[in-house]
Amino acid sequence: MDTAVDTDPVVEELRKLREGPGLNADRLSRLPNLMAALGTSDPGAACSSLVAVLREMGDGERVRSLRVDFGLDLEELLERPPSTKEIDFLGDRRNGYGEVIGRSAKTLARWSDRTLGELRGRLLTDQFAGRVVVTAGVQDRRVAGIEVLAYERDDTQLSNGRAIGHPNPEDSSLPLVMCGIPSHWHPVSIQFAVAFLGDDYPIRVWALASESVVNVCFGHERFALEIDDGLARCRIDNPDHEHVYGVWWEW
Repeated sequence: MDTAVDTDPVVEELRKLREGPGLNADRLSRLPNLMAALGTSDPGAACSSLVAVLREMGDGERVRSLRVDFGLDLEELLERPPSTKEIDFLGDRRNGYGEVIGRSAKTLARWSDRTLGELRGRLLTDQFAGRVVVTAGVQDRRVAGIEVLAYERDDTQLSNGRAIGHPNPEDSSLPLVMCGIPSHWHPVSIQFAVAFLGDDYPIRVWALASESVVNVCFGHERFALEIDDGLARCRIDNPDHEHVYGVWWEW
C-alpha cells in the first residue's frame, strides 16, 4: 500500500541490504520487492544476478563504495583481510575503506547512495505492466502454499509466466489470500485462483477489494464467487495502488 510519501520499495530494500553483513542469498530472500525486480524466486540466482549487474557498472570509485557496502570483494578493496566487525557491520566497512582511499565515511555513504540509484535503474522489471496471477492451495482448511506469477501484457493465454519473489507464508488457517500492487508496477490485471483440495469446500467465497489491510474483512467491494471443480477464480482489471485485492472464504 502506498503511504503519503511514495517511495520505491526496491530502493528501500537495496538500502536495507547494505546493512549488517551486506549482500547474501539468505538476506535477499527476505526482500520480496527486490526479488521481484530481479525476476526470480530463487535467492541464489537473484544474488548472482545482482552481483552481475554491479560488475557491469564498472570499477569506478563510486561503484567500489557500493561493493564495500554490500560486503563484496572486501579483501581486494581493503587491501587486507577484513576484520570480523568489517564483515558484520556497514559502518566498519566504510571506515576501513575510507582509510584506504583517504575519504570520509560520509563521502562514501553519499557515493553509495548515488550508485545505488543507478543500480536500481538497471533492474529490468522496473516498469512491469503485464498480468499478475496469484495461485493458492487450501487443504484441511489451511492455506498450504501461494505462488505469484507475472506474464507479459500481450500473453493473454497466460502461457509463459515467471515466478516472482514472494515469501511463502507459514501454513495458515486464515480464510484469505490477498495481494497489493507495488508502487512501481502498473499491471493490466491481477487474477486469483484458489484451489480447495479434497472434498471440504467453504460455504461462501468472495473476491474483495479494500482500502487497507485492516479493513479487508469489511471489504468495501465484495463479489460472490462460485467454486467450479474445487477452484475459485476471479480477475480484477486495471488494479490500482490504493487497494489490496484478494479472495475471502467462509467455512
